[in-house]
Amino acid sequence: MREIGVFYDRCGSPTLRLLDNGRLVDFDGHSIGFVDNVLFYSYDSNHVGWLEGGIIRDLNGHTVAFGENPTDSLRPYLPYKQYKPYPGYVEYEPYRSDKQYPNLKPFKSFGWSPLFPIELFLGDRNG
Repeated sequence: MREIGVFYDRCGSPTLRLLDNGRLVDFDGHSIGFVDNVLFYSYDSNHVGWLEGGIIRDLNGHTVAFGENPTDSLRPYLPYKQYKPYPGYVEYEPYRSDKQYPNLKPFKSFGWSPLFPIELFLGDRNG
């Protein structure tokens, strides 16, 4: 699998890598979630957010992460991007179960989500 994008958190730290099959992995190579069209899902099939104009938004419309060249104008101030670490070996992908029906799309917010990117996908399991 080939990397086609990187997402940065509210501090400008590179956090997630987007692979060409829609899979999101961290820089240690662990599977975090996946994108289907513009909808983000966790591996337990929960719909967790949207991708619009290079911005990942949570279910409340807040910005969780931003890509290399975000184009969405409704966004918070974006920090400088930090250098990307060398990516680790990518583990095998978990099974993608049937996806949850998408939530209603909220209005976009100018604010940051209280969640960091990995927390968005891991939810209660992250701790």
